[in-house]
Amino acid sequence: MPNDAVARIVSELEKVVTLMRQASMQRGLRPSHYLRFCLPPSRMEMAILIALAETYGQAIVDNPRFYPVLSFVAERGGVALVQEVLFGDSISRPKPHGESDSALLSLLAEVRPAFEFLCGTWPEIFMPQANTVFRRLGAPALTRLMTKQTKRQPRCIGPSDGQASAA
Repeated sequence: MPNDAVARIVSELEKVVTLMRQASMQRGLRPSHYLRFCLPPSRMEMAILIALAETYGQAIVDNPRFYPVLSFVAERGGVALVQEVLFGDSISRPKPHGESDSALLSLLAEVRPAFEFLCGTWPEIFMPQANTVFRRLGAPALTRLMTKQTKRQPRCIGPSDGQASAA
């Protein structure tokens, strides 16, 4: 999909999420409920909206079956959506009476790889709650996949590295 089409779709998604948040606040939600959200989506939420736009195209805006996804982002945030899709509903919030978002999860199955990439890139954003659950279960915490690679020596040394005289 061309970049300009993705940018247009993301702009539409940003407007929809912002309007949904404004409407929720006007309906009487306590302001403290929204302290963790920016009215317009945050930079991280924009990355999530980009992943959705690249995966589903204009359908993410036009198709009514995606309304619950946009509502979820507006009400609970994009990070919670990624956590819900990748880790399941018990990570982001427990549901009463065993309810499940299986329809939401199956609807977003195609975007999982993009969400996994975001999660691996910013584990400190997406995994703190998951790590808490893993620790409770006695499992090791999730860490950034690239940690071993970042400790490698650079392949080429340039003058800006301060090691130019070593050559």
